[in-house]
Amino acid sequence: MYPTASLSISELLSGPYLLNIPIFQRPYSWGREQAEQLLNDLIEAAGIGFDGEADRDYFLGAVVLMDAPGVETTRLSPRMSQREFSIIDGQQRLITIMTLLAVLRDLEADPRTSIAKRVRTMLVAQRGSRFFRTERFRLLLSGQERAVFEENILQPGSTTVAVDVAGASLQEATLLDVRDRFRATLQELSRSTRKMLAEFVADRCYVVVIVGTDIDRSHQMFVVLNERGKKLQRNDILKSDILSRLGTGDIAWAARMWDDMSLALGDDFESFFGHLRTIFGHGRLPIVSGVRTIIREAGGSEAFFKEVFLPFSKAYALIRSNGENVLPADMQRILRYLNRLPDSDWAPAAILALCNWKQKPQRSALLLAEIERLAMLTRLLCAGSGKRVRRFAELIKVIRSGQPIDATHPVLQMTRDEVRSIAFHLRDLHKRNPKVCRLLLLRLSDEMDEATPDLDPDLYTIEHVLPQRPSASSAWRQCVPSAEERGELVDCLGNLVLITQQENDKARNASWAEKKGIYGRTSSSKTPLLAITRDVLGEREWRRTEIEAREQRLIGLIERLWRIDIRSQRPASRGAAQIPGQANPISRSA
Repeated sequence: MYPTASLSISELLSGPYLLNIPIFQRPYSWGREQAEQLLNDLIEAAGIGFDGEADRDYFLGAVVLMDAPGVETTRLSPRMSQREFSIIDGQQRLITIMTLLAVLRDLEADPRTSIAKRVRTMLVAQRGSRFFRTERFRLLLSGQERAVFEENILQPGSTTVAVDVAGASLQEATLLDVRDRFRATLQELSRSTRKMLAEFVADRCYVVVIVGTDIDRSHQMFVVLNERGKKLQRNDILKSDILSRLGTGDIAWAARMWDDMSLALGDDFESFFGHLRTIFGHGRLPIVSGVRTIIREAGGSEAFFKEVFLPFSKAYALIRSNGENVLPADMQRILRYLNRLPDSDWAPAAILALCNWKQKPQRSALLLAEIERLAMLTRLLCAGSGKRVRRFAELIKVIRSGQPIDATHPVLQMTRDEVRSIAFHLRDLHKRNPKVCRLLLLRLSDEMDEATPDLDPDLYTIEHVLPQRPSASSAWRQCVPSAEERGELVDCLGNLVLITQQENDKARNASWAEKKGIYGRTSSSKTPLLAITRDVLGEREWRRTEIEAREQRLIGLIERLWRIDIRSQRPASRGAAQIPGQANPISRSA
């Protein structure tokens, strides 16, 4: 017997349920992207920032629990006695949801508000009678991240306190990163909106709880839920929907075309229908429902297949192949840059830009260049995926309208505040988002060298020329004696180069002369010496002056590459010498 119940989050995080993570479970492993995606999904489902009402409910999946030794639950009920359960499946979601609730609690100015008090009852369990009452956190972790989770997330008020992650484990740093990203996103919402989100998460987000009596039976459930069987893909459902409504003479031809596009797109075929839903403004609907709505709006299956499915899927196949042997070289180059980026919020707009590129090649080329600019600038803005999706939704409306568009169109402009934020984030982009920082350096390197961007970004790592933690006897401490000054300089763009992991392991705290020797060694054909690294080899010394001068050159290149005035918005706290009007000899677009 497997007791099962559908429970809201507030029901699961209440009276009877005391939750523990077993020692054999893996530690917290969700990253910022997965956590942000969950938050964006919840915000959409709650009807926040979108037209229309909130969803009736939101399903968060199954949670597999195991009874404590010697206890066998026969029926899940809110009136059953309080007991401890081990979480076998679902810990990542629950930890992330509890982190979200903790941030919502601490954003309340008064801890006595209804939100703060309610969240506290979900995160902290009361035990014993009213005369001998004790407390424990609703969820106890077993790994080394337990202390961070309890002291910097679960404790009331703790999510507002900055934490030094130096020396923290990957799991501890990840938890704190998710916490801080949630806070950055949620504090932009009004208090009434946060209250709406908290109530939606507590009362209208559901899990199906399944309880096993021992580890073997509980693990069997985990395997069945996560590994067995082949899921029916959304495109299989849509294929049946569409082809069954075509005329007899068209079915065989349409089936061949469908299979051809499925083969061409591979794993991206499923994603294509999500992009299609976004293009036609049905992003809040589930994918199958959204596509079915598009089919009705197109005038039926035949019109949809010929006028929407075929041209748009061919455009997406062109995008994913970087337009090789089809598009002009400049457009291929831009697609390579776009396909490097994590997430594909830019893809729906790019599909629209390319679906009739043969008829309007100049418009397609301009749109593709502007999409790449917007995609990169919004990442330098450190905007969450939800903000980026909404930004591209506005561009999609303009493209679909057919109205004239050029680089001066309002939909393509960054506000003064956004430029100021980009300027601020560039001061320590490596800390904020190492992946985007690495892609930015690769992009600048290509621009400096007029290189063909066909390198694998994962083959390179970011190296800090001025080391992050030089030893007490290191000559680097003489070059930059002040710890505060080193802290300012170490993560700025001017101090970063790209080398292989093997070279990085050798360089670390080596002297400047030794580092130049390591950087300049002959590289393989797969990992050539990049222009962004070659750029530093001519420097005799590496001090504040050299770092700031190089940063100015790189910022100037960013400004010319993506038409943005960063230097006028950067605070002059470093005392960096401004170089007004100085040409940049390394930029081919200067």
